Amino acid sequence: MWALKGTLIGISIFAVGAAVFSFLSYRNISGGQQMSVDIRMIPLTTIYNPWFWATFVASTVIGLAIARSWPGKFSPTFWIVLAIIDLFPAGMLALTLLLVFKLKELAKHVQ
Repeated sequence: MWALKGTLIGISIFAVGAAVFSFLSYRNISGGQQMSVDIRMIPLTTIYNPWFWATFVASTVIGLAIARSWPGKFSPTFWIVLAIIDLFPAGMLALTLLLVFKLKELAKHVQ
């Protein structure tokens, strides 16, 4: 059970970190000004980046280490707070997927 809990903690650390990093890196690129982001930039900074996957592995290992070394049981409040915190990256993912699907739909009508 500790492996499942540790994996959940690690993926949560990774998801929040990736969302915040993406948010801040796009802001730093523009110098704080408004800008548009090409949809092809998102996979280049995530799934095609080897540091993205190295961070995923490191976050999972850290989550497993936290769950394994934790003295006693985790409080149910901890899991509720973790689920609420995970809503931010899940919302960003949902908005990105919605944008991709809408752009594909529009591209069909343009051609």
